Amino acid sequence: MTEQAQPGIRGVREEMVHAAVALLDEHGPDALQTRKVSGAAGTSTMSVYTHFGGMRELIAAVAEEGLRQFDAALAVAPTTDPVADLLVVGAAYRRYAIERPHMYRLMFGSTSAHGIKAPARDVLTLTVLEIEQHHPSFAHVVRAVHRSMLAGRITVGSTADGAVPDQVVVSTAAQFWALIHGFVMLELAGFFGEEGAAVPPVLAAMTTNLLVALGDSPERVRLSQRSAFG
Repeated sequence: MTEQAQPGIRGVREEMVHAAVALLDEHGPDALQTRKVSGAAGTSTMSVYTHFGGMRELIAAVAEEGLRQFDAALAVAPTTDPVADLLVVGAAYRRYAIERPHMYRLMFGSTSAHGIKAPARDVLTLTVLEIEQHHPSFAHVVRAVHRSMLAGRITVGSTADGAVPDQVVVSTAAQFWALIHGFVMLELAGFFGEEGAAVPPVLAAMTTNLLVALGDSPERVRLSQRSAFG
């Protein structure tokens, strides 16, 4: 294969991923079929096997593209208030899930396309650096939590010299991840009434309770909420 042919191969692969993402967003996981994806991409059904080896690998690539876009959606310019930044990341997280429910469910394994689920990964055994390198969307949460710990807003898990072990940073960030993920899954399922209605009494209240339990004060949390959302 010549170097000149390589961009074409990459172009077909990317076009198929983008076509599959669009079909998923518009029609749900049942639309991820070989003929539909290849037709939307303007290529043959054999291209699924040539470029991915089959639908399982294509669906994994769709989930990876969703995570890449998720990473971009969670990008927040840091401020001097790391807790406010954490709250903004949480709001961006929920917004992505609400706007793209089919992709969100596929990325996190709560739905499948023809019995094929996106691969899951264990993050609790990883260092902060490994999270940054391999799980950039989760890294936004880890980064904000770590900054909150270093600023003394989250004090649980800090050692006597003020250092915070990576395992504690990651597991604490995972608590916030579990909180927002559980909330949006219930909201998407329709258990919380109209869109957004449960944000103040449920999501905001849970976040405040968790922050206070981890060492912050209700007063400082309220100030961070005002800083984050006005």
